[in-house]
Amino acid sequence: MAQGMLGMLLSAMTWAGVFTLLLGPVLSDLFGIGSAVTLLLLIGMVATIMMVFGTFLDRTVKFWAAQALIGVVRNPFLIDRLYQKELLTIATEKIPELKALRSLSRDPRIVVELDGAIARLEAVVRNKRWDIRPGEETYDDSG
Repeated sequence: MAQGMLGMLLSAMTWAGVFTLLLGPVLSDLFGIGSAVTLLLLIGMVATIMMVFGTFLDRTVKFWAAQALIGVVRNPFLIDRLYQKELLTIATEKIPELKALRSLSRDPRIVVELDGAIARLEAVVRNKRWDIRPGEETYDDSG
């Protein structure tokens, strides 16, 4: 993937350079624009086109969704890793919600279950790793 991106970048820069040589004299005569400004305009146009097309492929067509899923699913180092966004969500939202729910609950069975969930999430925040117990595996290796 990095080689493809590098190829795109070099192709875009070559395109901008060639068209700067071709359009530089014409734009200089018509508008008084120098070659450096022509090059910057062409690089800006290419960058804009690449960003719009890449955003379209990523957001609308979801072109890289399968590749991203495979990258996460098949990476053995990401199974129990806690992302920063998850850590902040657990610490600032989920644990306070569970504590508030625990304080409102009158059923002793629910209180015990909530105490276990709160303790587990506090350990997750403290260790910055998910505690994956047997039977809780999300991804199936037989695929």
